[in-house]
Amino acid sequence: MRSREYWQRRSEQIAKLQYRKADEYVEKLLKEYRRAIRSIQKDIETFYARYAIENEVTMDEARKLLTRDELNEFRMTLDEFIEKAKNNADGRWTKQLNETYYRTRISRLEALLIQIRQEVELLLGNAHAGTQELLAGIYEDSYYRTIYEVQRGLGIGVSFAALDRSTIEKAIMTSWLGENFSERIWSNRDKLVRELQTKLYQSFIRGDSVQQTAKSLAERMQVSYSSAERIVRTESSFVTHQATWEGYKASGVVEQYEFLATLDMRTSEICRDMDGKVFRLSEKQVGINYPPLHPNCRSTVVPYFDDADDPGERIARDSDGGVYYVPGNMTYREWFKRYVEE
Repeated sequence: MRSREYWQRRSEQIAKLQYRKADEYVEKLLKEYRRAIRSIQKDIETFYARYAIENEVTMDEARKLLTRDELNEFRMTLDEFIEKAKNNADGRWTKQLNETYYRTRISRLEALLIQIRQEVELLLGNAHAGTQELLAGIYEDSYYRTIYEVQRGLGIGVSFAALDRSTIEKAIMTSWLGENFSERIWSNRDKLVRELQTKLYQSFIRGDSVQQTAKSLAERMQVSYSSAERIVRTESSFVTHQATWEGYKASGVVEQYEFLATLDMRTSEICRDMDGKVFRLSEKQVGINYPPLHPNCRSTVVPYFDDADDPGERIARDSDGGVYYVPGNMTYREWFKRYVEE
């Protein structure tokens, strides 16, 4: 029977692997936010260059209608926007762009807001697609690696259900604490759009310079990035541990799990208090006794076996078929090829 330290080490390795994937995606997301910020700053600089008087744009100037030539020029921009936005998630933004295209009266301010909104829509639309792909990969990998580690640790395994795309999609779209990852990203988008608009209005009312206006909007974009980063890390933890729980059930031998906190200076009090506590799989409550317990949670879980019980022997003795032996030196790639692909 493997030691408690063995199971902790293997479980931590699975969790760290998935968290590393989230870290890598967060770095990519940061670059996308920075690109969007530069684009918005450029739009603001162009706007001030056209309409500012002594480096200041008043609200009255901003609300003036586009001239005929400016409107025609803006419609050419809308053509580009519509082409780029045609694959947006719910079609809502494409519909709004099409409606705007046929309007004959558009203010300077409305045109600028649409340019800024386009950047936000593309940014968060790509973030949604990227996060969905990330979570699907994390779920599938965590599920199979969990089963593999349990089987290798015990030296014996039973048949289990393979994952299909619909099962994975359903799993990652599961709501917890009132929302799923998709709803959280769209909430972040809608909040960002509202607050960028408010920041722009306030800048014109105050008579801010182009530098002040650009800085104000960039700071709000940074807040949105922090929210996006938190969503990615927390949802990655949720998906990792949903897949782990399903892997425990599919293994046929794990009936209990032990909560394992990452103990360092960043560990929350709630995770410290839960560390080492044991629960039955049926007692799992996300946010209460199962990770994540809070945003950016790094805790994980470990399969727990009573000292007096050897689940490998129990399976070999009680099973009426479908049992196979898993050598301790079998790699994950070898196991996956044999028991999942084949």
